[in-house]
Amino acid sequence: MAEQAAGWYNDPYGRFQQRHWDGTAWTEHVATNGVQQVDPMGASTVVPFATPASAFRSPAGDARTAHGFAATADLSDPNAQAPLPQPPAEGNLVTRFLDGMGDDARLRPRPSLRTALAGIGGVMVAVGLLIAVVGENASRGKLAGVSLVLLLAALVLRLLVKIPEVQAAAVGMAVVAIPTFAGAATISDGSGGALTYLLGAALFLAAWALKGFRGRTLLLGLGLLTMVGVFSTLISDVSQDKCETYIEDNDFDRYFEECQSYVSDGSAGNLFLPNSVTDNLGDQGIVYLVSAAVLLAATWWLDRRGYHGTGTGTVVAGLISAVAGAALLADEFGDTGGPIMVVVVGVLVCLVGAHGARRSTTWWGALLASIGAVAFVAVQWEPQSVSSTGGVAIVTGAVLIVAPLIGAPLRRALAQRADDGDGHPPTGAFDPPVA
Repeated sequence: MAEQAAGWYNDPYGRFQQRHWDGTAWTEHVATNGVQQVDPMGASTVVPFATPASAFRSPAGDARTAHGFAATADLSDPNAQAPLPQPPAEGNLVTRFLDGMGDDARLRPRPSLRTALAGIGGVMVAVGLLIAVVGENASRGKLAGVSLVLLLAALVLRLLVKIPEVQAAAVGMAVVAIPTFAGAATISDGSGGALTYLLGAALFLAAWALKGFRGRTLLLGLGLLTMVGVFSTLISDVSQDKCETYIEDNDFDRYFEECQSYVSDGSAGNLFLPNSVTDNLGDQGIVYLVSAAVLLAATWWLDRRGYHGTGTGTVVAGLISAVAGAALLADEFGDTGGPIMVVVVGVLVCLVGAHGARRSTTWWGALLASIGAVAFVAVQWEPQSVSSTGGVAIVTGAVLIVAPLIGAPLRRALAQRADDGDGHPPTGAFDPPVA
C-alpha cells in the first residue's frame, strides 16, 4: 500500500468493512455500511478474538443511513477501493421498499463453496424429481402439479430450516420449479409466447420480494432477464402477425420483401428463412440493448445509494442482455460497425462494474471490449498468415494497455475534484456517525 493513493479501502484487518488509508499508513477511521466510526484499537494490526459487533452492522441502527458501502470486506484484496461513505439521502418509494428487504438489499454476501454446491444440488434434485414423477407420458397437468409441489416444498424449507446449505438447495429447487410451472400453465400448442415469459417473470420477482425467498438476488436477476424475454417475444409476435396479414391479403410482394430472406448454402440452392430467424434479429437485438441500458443504469443508481445486493441482480441481467443484444446486432452493422458496438457495450459494462466495485462485472466488460477490439483490428488488417495473426494480437494488446494510460490524467482530475481540490478527503469525512 506504500504507493496507494489516500482513500477508503476494504479493512485489511477484517474488523470493519472499510478503513481509511492516509497515503502512508492505515488510520483508526473506519466505516460500516457507510456509517463512519473510530476503531477502538486504532490502527493496530492485531486482530482481536472478540470482534466489535458494530463492525458488521450500522451503529445508528437505521438502514437508511447506510449509503456508500460497496461490498462486504474482501480480506484477500485490501487494495480493493470502495466509494467514500456518502451522507444519508432522503428516502423515496423505491429506497423505502429496498430498506424493508433487510441487509440483503445492501450487502453482497461472501461466496461459499458449500452453499454453491448445495444450490446446484437443489437444481439437480428438482430436475430428477420432475423426470421421475412425470415420466415419459408428460402432460401439462403433471408438470404443473409437480412443479407447484416443488415450489411449495422449497418455500417450506426456506421458512423452517435455517441450515444454509438446505436453504441454498431450496433456492435451486425454486429456480427449476418456477419456469416449469409457467410453461406448463401457459403452453398448449408446444410453443411458448409472451404470456409464458410474463408469468415466469412475475413468479421470480414475487419470490424475490416476498417472505421466504426475500432478497435472493438470483431470483431478481432471473425475473428481470425473463422480463426482457417478454419484450423480445412481443416484437417477434408482432412481426409474425404482420406477415400472416400479408398472406391473408394476398400481398405477396410485401411478404417476400419484408418477411422472407433468401440464403444460399452453396449446395441446396435458395432456402426460405422466416422473419423470426432473420429480419427480426435486428429488432430483438435493439430490445436486448435497450433493456441492458435500463438495467445497467439501474445498477449504477443502486450502487450509488448503497444497495449493492439488489444491484447484483440487475447487473447480471443487464450483462446477459448486453451480450445478447450486441451479438444479435453485430451482423446488422457489418464487419466494422459490429465490433465497434461490442467495444462500446463492453466499455459501458466495465464502467458500471468499476463504479460499484464489482470485479466480475468489470472483468466481463473488459473482456467483451477486448473481443470487439480484436475483431475490429482483424477486420481492418485481414491477416493472411500466422505472423500477421500474431500482429493483430500485439497491436490490440498495445491499444488496450495504452488506452487506460491516456485516461489516467482524466481520472486523477476527477478524483482531485472529488477531494475538494486539495487532495484530502471531503469535508466531514471523519465526522462522527449520525445517532
